Amino acid sequence: MKKIMRRLLRVVAWSLPFLLLLGWWAVEQALPYWPIKPFRQNPEQATWRIPRGALPENYGLQAETFDLHTTDSIVLKGFYIAAPQPATPVAYSTLQSAKRQKSPAKTLILLHGISSCKEFFLPVAEKLAGEGFNVVLLDLRAHGESGGEYCTFGYYEKQDVSAVVDMLLARDSSQKIGVMGHSLGGAIALQALAHDKRLQFGVIESTFNSLESVVEQYGENYFGIRSPWLARHTLDKSATIARFDPYAVVPSESARQITQPVFVSHGDSDERIPWQLGRQNYERIASVDKQWYLIPHAGHNGLWKAGGAAYEAALMGFLKRQ
Repeated sequence: MKKIMRRLLRVVAWSLPFLLLLGWWAVEQALPYWPIKPFRQNPEQATWRIPRGALPENYGLQAETFDLHTTDSIVLKGFYIAAPQPATPVAYSTLQSAKRQKSPAKTLILLHGISSCKEFFLPVAEKLAGEGFNVVLLDLRAHGESGGEYCTFGYYEKQDVSAVVDMLLARDSSQKIGVMGHSLGGAIALQALAHDKRLQFGVIESTFNSLESVVEQYGENYFGIRSPWLARHTLDKSATIARFDPYAVVPSESARQITQPVFVSHGDSDERIPWQLGRQNYERIASVDKQWYLIPHAGHNGLWKAGGAAYEAALMGFLKRQ
């Protein structure tokens, strides 16, 4: 027994420096890339999320592809999907036809979550186009087919959204433009609404209140450790690598500057971002026209499925009022 214990102690003594070195390497060299370098998911390999495939035509959508150059020379890729134009009945009078044409078009910019891509929003785009909305599906920087190496959670992405707005207004200066985002996309949407008042309404799903708090939360979710010190240390390193200020990414503070109508939803069983963080964003939104929708038994993803017809009706009702 004593021999066994001595051998174990020797193994521990020899292993400890290696384990300490490995821990140091993980904290100093690996963890800082974890928040800012998302996995680029190939939609063709994720058919469980989009059973009908990753092509717009599979959803009855006619999509134009576009390239968009950001202010820091990154090329973003996206789809522009025009709503189908209803045929004007012959019985319509000239006055009725003119009245229909005067109604401004509505366009929604859809922003996906972390490690996702534009194609995962095709089922939602199908519903929105069917209700008469033009839709933009955008691969965020460092995601999908877009360029860029690092995700900055809205620090630069809010300016990317403004570049999309520029593109849309060049097509039709009379249209009303809104933004809809899920998770990471929701955080970006809140910051974009505060940053660019040309965005006239917003839909926010399942998002966080600050980058620092969500890094702490994800640390607990994935590694079983909730450490404010480790979160800040990681973000300080991430900031140097990606050249941004992570402590300026605070969607709940951006919410205080939002005066546009906003619809905010969250699942009450969200396993990644507690719904209370989404509620905090909602409560801080300055707009008098805002709506909160908590979906029973819904997790982080799949809100439309979990919420069913009631959720879809509430959301579409909000959008049609804009």
